[in-house]
Amino acid sequence: MKTKIIKQEKNLFLEREDLILEIESESTPSLDEVVAEIGKDAELTVVKKINTNFGKQVFLIEAVVYDNIEAKEKIETIPQKVRKKAEADKKKAEEEKKKAEEAKKAEEAKKAEAGETDDENKVEGENS
Repeated sequence: MKTKIIKQEKNLFLEREDLILEIESESTPSLDEVVAEIGKDAELTVVKKINTNFGKQVFLIEAVVYDNIEAKEKIETIPQKVRKKAEADKKKAEEEKKKAEEAKKAEEAKKAEAGETDDENKVEGENS
């Protein structure tokens, strides 16, 4: 994989660095490969586009690297579909946690009842 930086521009207002790269590769590079080629912090790097022309092994990549995580969270939006899925997963995890707690409480209650009946049987056995 051969990488060439076409344009690198610092955007002070958005607290990020805009990059346009050209990568020569046999196959389309994945997002992880592009981030590795950029060589910056993976959490602060966002790949916007990976473009190619049919039949060529030259890929044009647009990416941005933020200065800090707060700037990234302030500017980058999470698609509604992804956001809804994350909320649903979180809600499902909370419901499973509640069910597990309720099952644990029910088990403890059964053990407590069984313990009380065993104690009563012991007392009756001693009185005999």
